[in-house]
Amino acid sequence: MAGAVISVLLAAALVLLPLGTQALEFEMQTQQKCIYEEINQNVIVVMDFKAFNSHNPDQAENVDVRVEDPHGQIVNEAHGKAEGQVAFTTKIAGEYKACFTARDLQAAYTTKLRIDWRTGVAATDWNAIAKKEHLDSLTVELRKLEDNIREVYSEMLLLQQREQEMRDISEVTNTRVAYFSLASLLVCMLSGTWQLWYLRRFFQRKKLL
Repeated sequence: MAGAVISVLLAAALVLLPLGTQALEFEMQTQQKCIYEEINQNVIVVMDFKAFNSHNPDQAENVDVRVEDPHGQIVNEAHGKAEGQVAFTTKIAGEYKACFTARDLQAAYTTKLRIDWRTGVAATDWNAIAKKEHLDSLTVELRKLEDNIREVYSEMLLLQQREQEMRDISEVTNTRVAYFSLASLLVCMLSGTWQLWYLRRFFQRKKLL
């Protein structure tokens, strides 16, 4: 029975593990290319990048790298590198931006980028943790599963929070629309009343009434 439970937990860990990994490969075509990632608060982020010539993969191409938080503040940057790693821990939740800039437009046309973007559990160095805490492979997998479950739960809370924010915005918008409709109706009624009064006075002056 215990063996079956462990097997189920390990299978769940293997299913959840890829959630924090995003591998990309694309040609720049423009002097600056940016990618965006929605990340929660207090999450470890590791991004490996490599820039090379699209016609000759063995030829490296230098690029500048800049990572910004949702408020536009630079959290990490590198200049004139063909490959490297950018690592940081998010301080706020939101959309993070990583921008890659070629030295000029002509170089951008022949530059290709390979990016490995990892967050949370996928970005954690589990080998170092296992050596430091003297953990066996099964314990490490269970720790991965636990952290994956926490990430999923945290993402669910974030989605719930945003849903509540959207609901509040929708309610405020509906309230404003209702007030605007009432104000428009009141203006129409006042305008109609004034027009009737004006026409009545006009016809009385002309002695038509």
